[in-house]
Amino acid sequence: MSHRILVVEDDPVIREGLRDALVGEGYDVRCAASGPEGMHLGLTEDPDLIVLDLMLPGMDGFEVLRRLRADAVETPVLVLTARGLEDDKVRGFSLGADDYLVKPFALAELLARVASRLRVWDRERGLVSRDVLRLGGCRIDLKARTVEGADPLSPTEAALLRFFAEHEAEVLDRPRILAAVWSDRPETTSRIVDMTVLGLRRKIEPDPEHPRYLTSVRGVGYRFARRVDGPPR
Repeated sequence: MSHRILVVEDDPVIREGLRDALVGEGYDVRCAASGPEGMHLGLTEDPDLIVLDLMLPGMDGFEVLRRLRADAVETPVLVLTARGLEDDKVRGFSLGADDYLVKPFALAELLARVASRLRVWDRERGLVSRDVLRLGGCRIDLKARTVEGADPLSPTEAALLRFFAEHEAEVLDRPRILAAVWSDRPETTSRIVDMTVLGLRRKIEPDPEHPRYLTSVRGVGYRFARRVDGPPR
């Protein structure tokens, strides 16, 4: 799965140039032309990196960054702007920016900084991904079985979610899920899988009736993915 990058830039020439360059490097790119749109995509698209301009219509980049961090979005942010003042850099870093590049910039330097930030992000997620999941702005601690804004997970729900996370984006059939999570109860039927999934959705999905992360695959089983690539199912 390629890294997903969100570019928030109101200048259409710069925005499309960045999109083309990043796509050419193999990245999956989303673009926003305003502050509110950038904040929305930052919360819903689960990017691996955000390239964020400061001078944006509707909401400046500082406010976008502040709100994303306030919503517990830890995605690395590369601030890209014509502002080169020291105070702006200090303010950006204090709000949670990870890197800063001043326009005009060399494309090769931008691509090198993007690759560097993604390597760091991958290493950091490798350290915590076994126990901590983030779905949009929601933080789930599998070890403590806590879910921000919802009831705690039961031990079985936590085990099931961990199994899904370890096999992210795979289509998993019920017998395989049953064998992995309920291996100590051989008499259990696949109906328990469906019931536990329903309970899990009520705790991790923004709209449990229309799940976005833990989706059903008709006639087979379920698929878990932290990224949303289409409409809810």
